Amino acid sequence: MPWNLLILPLVAGYYLLTRFYPFKYKQQRLDRQRLIFESILLAVCVSVITYFIRLFVEFITPNDVCDLVYSKFPIKTQYIGTSLATLLLTVIFTESVNYFLDKEKFIKKAIKSVGNEFELLLKSSFEHRRMLQITLKNDKVYVAWVKELPIPSISNYIRVIPVMSGYRTDEKEVEYTTHYLTVYAEYVKDGEALNISDLNVDLVINNSEIVTLSYFDSKMYKKFNDLKKPKAEIEVEKPTQKK
Repeated sequence: MPWNLLILPLVAGYYLLTRFYPFKYKQQRLDRQRLIFESILLAVCVSVITYFIRLFVEFITPNDVCDLVYSKFPIKTQYIGTSLATLLLTVIFTESVNYFLDKEKFIKKAIKSVGNEFELLLKSSFEHRRMLQITLKNDKVYVAWVKELPIPSISNYIRVIPVMSGYRTDEKEVEYTTHYLTVYAEYVKDGEALNISDLNVDLVINNSEIVTLSYFDSKMYKKFNDLKKPKAEIEVEKPTQKK
């Protein structure tokens, strides 16, 4: 195959690497050299597969039909058909298979494979429906559920459903001032929404504004609050020594 025709298989390899769900989300953290290498590797694979498909089609197709097709093709360069077919079949294969794949499943796999601690915590919260406590640079604090998974190295924002919000005092203690669940419940009770997702109350937060991110345990939060309250002194009897 002439060198100038290799550009199309290379484009096909790059397209497959950056668009096909099993590859798309993992490659976001590849450096440039690794990205080029894997694109070339995929280009070789799809070119070989396309070449054998061409041989099979030529084998089952009468020679007269093949000669007619080749004579009508505007470009007479050798292997141009294979080169074009490589790109065309790659695009068709990628988009067709992606239609039947679960995008979220491969985002989870990518986060597990190449995600950082921030993304892993968001993934765990999303999968187990655990609330997170988010502190921002302006001392605003949110307790929220993760609405959707961030794509590694692409998403600079997180989308959450707020449950409570408040602020940190000068002593950096958290004071919650707004409780959203009560309002959500009223909307659902009045029949204006079937569930929280129908209310469109998503909150989008820029990752760069987040100072701390941690799980929020309501039971533990209640226990800490109880400890802050004044307690009556409790007399403790000293154990008597056994003779």
